[in-house]
Amino acid sequence: MSVPSADDPLVVWQETFERASLASLSRATFLRRSAVVAGGVAGFGALSPAAAFGHRKSGDPRPIPGGFAGDFSTVPVDPFIHVLPPSVGFEMSTITDFDGVVGAAEIQGTASDNKGGTYWFDADMRFMKGRFVDLDGHRREGAFGFV
Repeated sequence: MSVPSADDPLVVWQETFERASLASLSRATFLRRSAVVAGGVAGFGALSPAAAFGHRKSGDPRPIPGGFAGDFSTVPVDPFIHVLPPSVGFEMSTITDFDGVVGAAEIQGTASDNKGGTYWFDADMRFMKGRFVDLDGHRREGAFGFV
C-alpha cells in the first residue's frame, strides 16, 4: 500500500478543509458573509443585463432614453447602456416613468490582487423598488438591481 503524496488532489482538499474548519470565525464575520450571500441570492433574479443594454420584451420597464456611449461619455439618446452616473444632476433610476425608491452607490479605490499587485476600481451599484409603466403601457410593480 502506498502513502499518498502531498501533490495528491485528495490530500490537498483534505488539508484545505481541515484548515478551514479549524479557522475561527467571529459571529460578526459570519453574519456579514451570510448577509452578502443572502443578498446576492435574493437579488440574482432582479438582475437583468438585457434591460441595461436596451434589449426589450413585453412587460419590461422602459429604460431611460440617455446613458453612456461606448466610450463612457454621457449621451441624451441612443446610448450603448441605459445608465447615468450616480451623481447629483443625473437620473439615478434607469427606468422611465418610475415611482419608488432608488438606492445608489459608487465605490472607488485601489485593491490588491493575490500576487501583490494593485489596481484601481470603480463599482456602481443600484437598486430600485416601486411602480413603473412597462413597454406595453401597463402599470406594474417590481424590484430591480445591478452591480
